[in-house]
Amino acid sequence: RRDSSGIRLYYTATLRRFDAGIMELGLVYTPVMAIPPQETAFVLTGYCTDKCTQLALPASGIHIFASQLHTHLTGRKVVTVLARDGQEREVVNRDNHYSPHFQVGFLRGHRQPWSPVGLAWCTWTPGGQVLRVSVGSALQGDVLITSCTYNTEDRRLATVGGFGILEEMCVNYVHYYPQTRLELCKSAVDPGFLQKYFHLVNRFNSEEVCTCPQASVPEQFASVPWNSFNREVLKALTGGGGPHLTPPASIYLLVPSLQGEWDRQPLPEVVSRLEEPTPHCPASRAQRPAGPTMLNIGGGKG
Repeated sequence: RRDSSGIRLYYTATLRRFDAGIMELGLVYTPVMAIPPQETAFVLTGYCTDKCTQLALPASGIHIFASQLHTHLTGRKVVTVLARDGQEREVVNRDNHYSPHFQVGFLRGHRQPWSPVGLAWCTWTPGGQVLRVSVGSALQGDVLITSCTYNTEDRRLATVGGFGILEEMCVNYVHYYPQTRLELCKSAVDPGFLQKYFHLVNRFNSEEVCTCPQASVPEQFASVPWNSFNREVLKALTGGGGPHLTPPASIYLLVPSLQGEWDRQPLPEVVSRLEEPTPHCPASRAQRPAGPTMLNIGGGKG
């Protein structure tokens, strides 16, 4: 068989007015982000804060025209919303039926994916949720909030962040113009608050939890007995109870292209949130058979 795979490049002598860029939103994928085992819908949230966009974005803002969501094997839902003046204004991208085996990017205002990573072209997810990018401009002082929902029912140890496929990520690659110096705008729970969590777990549980300085964060999480108390405290720390539970801990931001102090930043205050739309599947034009249909694909009589 002839191999027809490859890439096709286009060039032009007539340049467009703007250069486009890609910005990575969400969480820093380090062991600081963690999901307890046996969870059905554990939420982790990453922030690109108003302080960051105020410094990095041009006065006229940026125009987001495409988005690609990304997690590893335990990811089930991903959403990025834009907040302004303490209110959620727009959904940048949402997938309530996310699968790591079907990763596609979506153009703003289009229902058809443009990335060839997926196995086939599609418009609707199994639950009927339209996947699209509906936001236009992100302005100085806006907040971009990315939340990922995970299912770890089949795991017996905590799942931590990292590059490995059995580790986790929570990322949205947004495509925008005009290009800025900002390539990464992600956050993580402040490591100092995380160590306070391990100390609290060690203090209020009879089991021994290794909080010694020489132990790595994955080793510390592996030693946590996942009773209800330890789960709820971690949810309170990371916002794992859902997007409406704001964690009290400060965060540090990963914005390597900008000078400034990015440790122990306060979390953005969002007082008004968008309602999640109810999935709607359009009625089929033709009735589907109630049972299996026998098809003769061989051309014979039986």
